[in-house]
Amino acid sequence: MSRMVRENEISGLRERLFFARDLLKTLRAEAGSPMGHRLALRGAVVFHLYSVLVGMARQSAKSYQVPGYDDLISLAALERAFADSDVHAPEMQLLIQARQDRSDPVCWLDLELRAAVGAAGLARRATPPGDTNALALRAEDPYAPLADGDLERLQEAANRVEELLGLFGTYMDEW
Repeated sequence: MSRMVRENEISGLRERLFFARDLLKTLRAEAGSPMGHRLALRGAVVFHLYSVLVGMARQSAKSYQVPGYDDLISLAALERAFADSDVHAPEMQLLIQARQDRSDPVCWLDLELRAAVGAAGLARRATPPGDTNALALRAEDPYAPLADGDLERLQEAANRVEELLGLFGTYMDEW
């Protein structure tokens, strides 16, 4: 079991990234597994990647002594805390820009996590096209959960999180 980012802001980040990549590899390998199992793996990948980003933001908040950062567990809340404290940290600005850029995988990851924890997100289920609707088979969304496009986005998000972690490395004491 990995350490919670809440308990250890620094050393758990690379570990979380490792788990996200390993779970993504498992998700790709288990293409024939039951849908519920694969959706749970997908959710775990999203959670682990997002928790790396939150851990980086929390480490930055700790460094800049942003009040109340230790109780915040979302990028949006941490962004507000920096703004309320009138602290302009360069590493936090990277995350803010990434969240605002719709083409950045971090923005997509943030939206995915928010959708997953909301009531509507919990009700969302990927449904395979059935034989009764042949048109659905032809019009299948490649970006629907667990489709090829979705798995590619997860991979891109993992790569982007790793890139940001490398950029943040100059600001953090790693293991």
